[in-house]
Amino acid sequence: MKRKPWSLIVLALLHVFAPIGNLILNALRSGRTLPQQWTYWFEILPKPLLLLYVGVPILAGIFIYICRRWSYWAYLACIALVLLSNLYSYWTSMNWNTLVVLIAVLLVDVLIVAYFVVPSVQQVYFDPRMRWWEAAPRYNFNQEGTVNGAKAFIKNLSQGGLFLTAGPELAEGDKVDVYWKFDDHETVVSGLVVYRVNRPGSEGWGVRFEHTNESQRQVKRAIDKLHSDNKIVAERLPGPEDSFGAWLKKLVTKGEGLFPKFKS
Repeated sequence: MKRKPWSLIVLALLHVFAPIGNLILNALRSGRTLPQQWTYWFEILPKPLLLLYVGVPILAGIFIYICRRWSYWAYLACIALVLLSNLYSYWTSMNWNTLVVLIAVLLVDVLIVAYFVVPSVQQVYFDPRMRWWEAAPRYNFNQEGTVNGAKAFIKNLSQGGLFLTAGPELAEGDKVDVYWKFDDHETVVSGLVVYRVNRPGSEGWGVRFEHTNESQRQVKRAIDKLHSDNKIVAERLPGPEDSFGAWLKKLVTKGEGLFPKFKS
């Protein structure tokens, strides 16, 4: 996954534009024209209800897009408020038309909540490691150095960490001190081994830096040089396969892409 999942982007946009649908549905339900419904909303409707019809769906879309643990729960709270507003609308105007609309809205709400309790969707919000699109740009480094005093080889580097393909035997959770000399500058930075790759042709360890102000400055100096030399790891950048068109085609033809899928 090289960009934010399109399924979440689309859902966020649908929520942001939901007030337009609310305006149309309320106009049809009340027998008003769209201009009349607009006037009713902004001149007659109590402001708390206006906030429910207009502000809450927009906030819900923003919370979806933010992709954080707190925004997950904030989004579900918004859905609950939307449900309460529709129940209130039905209570104040009980008829078969409003009942049909209420049932339709309830079904949509249930489907949306069911989507967000799927484990792969929850992971996006609960586990920062799943938000690959937020990772700092990574650069090909291919530099010899040392890890805890032993010789090592650093394959790539970012402001937040690096990937070793040779060095002392390490395990997840190990603390390390990494040293290298690059572009006539020495760098010393501490870190934590956060994962190990043990696949043929792709062995190594991922290290997350635990920066001091000095090490942050030293690593940034190396990153700036690598960036100016165009050493960015192109495979980590979004490509044609990550476009909206490619996602939509896969969704329609193969039924894939509705739920986030991550590859390490």
